[in-house]
Amino acid sequence: MQSLRRNLVIGFVIGALVPLFWGVLGFLLFNVPEGPLSRLFWGAVYVTCPFWLIEGNKALVLMPILNGTMYCAIGGMLTLLRRWAR
Repeated sequence: MQSLRRNLVIGFVIGALVPLFWGVLGFLLFNVPEGPLSRLFWGAVYVTCPFWLIEGNKALVLMPILNGTMYCAIGGMLTLLRRWAR
């Protein structure tokens, strides 16, 4: 039970930090011209952080919480599947 709790917390923290990572990287790559690199970047953003589409000030609070919850759920399912497969 301890490893499940640890994996859930790790998943939540990683998921909550993903929007911050993409935000900083997007700021650094702001002047990249439209092209394959730009499309690849935004494709990766929307796959790893689907809540990026939330608009307005509420996104600053909701995006890390929702993304962290999604990563937490995925990590929990993978942990339970790994235990079940043993």
